[in-house]
Amino acid sequence: MSAQDWVALRVEVPPAVAEDVAAFLVDEGAPAVVTELGEAGVRVEAHVPAADESRLAAVLARYLGTVPTALTTVALPVVDWSALARRHHRPRRVGERLLVAPPWDVPVAPGREVLVIDPGMAFGTGQHATTRGCLEAIERALAAAPATTALDVGTGSGLLALALARLGVPRVVALDVDPRVLPLARANLEQNGAPHVVLLAGTAHAVRGSFDLVVANLLAELIVADAKALAGCVAPGGCLILSGLLDEQATAVQRAFPGWRLTGGGSEDGWRTLVLARDVPSTRAGAGP
Repeated sequence: MSAQDWVALRVEVPPAVAEDVAAFLVDEGAPAVVTELGEAGVRVEAHVPAADESRLAAVLARYLGTVPTALTTVALPVVDWSALARRHHRPRRVGERLLVAPPWDVPVAPGREVLVIDPGMAFGTGQHATTRGCLEAIERALAAAPATTALDVGTGSGLLALALARLGVPRVVALDVDPRVLPLARANLEQNGAPHVVLLAGTAHAVRGSFDLVVANLLAELIVADAKALAGCVAPGGCLILSGLLDEQATAVQRAFPGWRLTGGGSEDGWRTLVLARDVPSTRAGAGP
């Protein structure tokens, strides 16, 4: 459906019912609903297909009943989403050795590993602070101690796994709990000359063996819940890189890894990356999924 086929259905309601009205529109099939303060109350705006406007307006009027409202419909401007995405996704230098670029704008960058990532439904294009924090931490960790095995938990687009491979790790395994993103990750890896990266659907709980370097760019809650499994994936003397957490969540995440010490990391735009090392060597051996 093209951009001109969409309209904004707007209604102003008392603050006390705004949340219920928004929830009602979502239940009725509105793909996007936003609220903001208006002149006489709260404006609830639903972006809906033009073909569905009359039905939604009618059911909304019946739902509101005697609540004072001002119901209007405004045509949404035509948006070239492809051009918008191209303006947003631009080449970006990360750290000292990496550059992340979309396929339509790949610069020549002597001395850097150029990672070409096609933005899609999977997370990991280098635009978010957590991804950049992981890339920088990976680069520093490998500069300090080269790894022969690495694990990327929550790989998404495959960007972190690709960086591990391009920075010299010969055996890289990447996991994601959503099997639907794996074809996109595979395409990105093959386009960048890293088809040897092993892609698997699952979580750290399914991993058997240990790795010199483990990276997990996940929500803080998931990192805490999977802390034992993540720790068990790290070989003796190995390194654990964690991101996807806000600055204020860093302490709670670190507490989930008793016996580990903070050896590096950083913060950008309120997002924190932690680099941890184990104080007590692990007894696990071997490497592999």
